[in-house]
Amino acid sequence: MKNYIAVVKTSNNKLDKYADFDSKSDADAHVEKHGGFVVENPGGHTDYWVVDASAKTVTFNKSASDAVAARQVIIKSIAILENEITPRRIREAILGTDSNWLKNKEAEIATERGKL
Repeated sequence: MKNYIAVVKTSNNKLDKYADFDSKSDADAHVEKHGGFVVENPGGHTDYWVVDASAKTVTFNKSASDAVAARQVIIKSIAILENEITPRRIREAILGTDSNWLKNKEAEIATERGKL
């Protein structure tokens, strides 16, 4: 992503159409031709940019971005735990020779799911 963005179209505080530029003068020229406004790139992923068209600002919602990243870590952790439950582990649980391994693993998974 480049240093400046020309915000051309927005709706519901989100970007609908924009272009990015290395220089402010290039972004200004684009806005002169197509309308909109120019701001410095706020950083982060565009999914988390919040546009205030009346104030002509674009901000990065770091807390929303961090929350999604944390959720993805938890989901990955759950997948790792679930992959540890192999047919052998299930067989041992059915036979009663797993020393509650499966029950404990399911409790770990439930704990992680509770964080979502």
